[in-house]
Amino acid sequence: MSDVEKRTRPDAAATTACAGLGTGGASVLAVDLVAGEIEALMTPPPRACVFVRFAKLTPDFLALAAPDIVVAPLFGPDFDILDLAGRLAEAAFAGRLYALTAPLPRPDAVRAEVLSHAPGIAFDLVVTGREGTARERG
Repeated sequence: MSDVEKRTRPDAAATTACAGLGTGGASVLAVDLVAGEIEALMTPPPRACVFVRFAKLTPDFLALAAPDIVVAPLFGPDFDILDLAGRLAEAAFAGRLYALTAPLPRPDAVRAEVLSHAPGIAFDLVVTGREGTARERG
């Protein structure tokens, strides 16, 4: 199985494996990540990539950044992906949301829960093969 499974729409019946996040020409917002944690996944290179802390992610910031893709850890230092999905949905974000994670026993259950909280957002997991980001491991 590839490191990345991507849904083209939240209600898509099948997922498509790909080598990267499909970031070519896209504007990417990385939440509580650093460049080294997502660099290898940014293929082809995005048009722009902005890094932000979850605490600074406001509707005004989202409107200014206007991301096509948002990438974050499944569990951040002070939030989880459901918190982020809710905040994005409140701001009417309609792009793609990816959560970086180690392998999970029931990834479909995680996808279903996130999509139930933010049905207008295309969501999927990116399996990094690591237990989490350096920040999470402390």
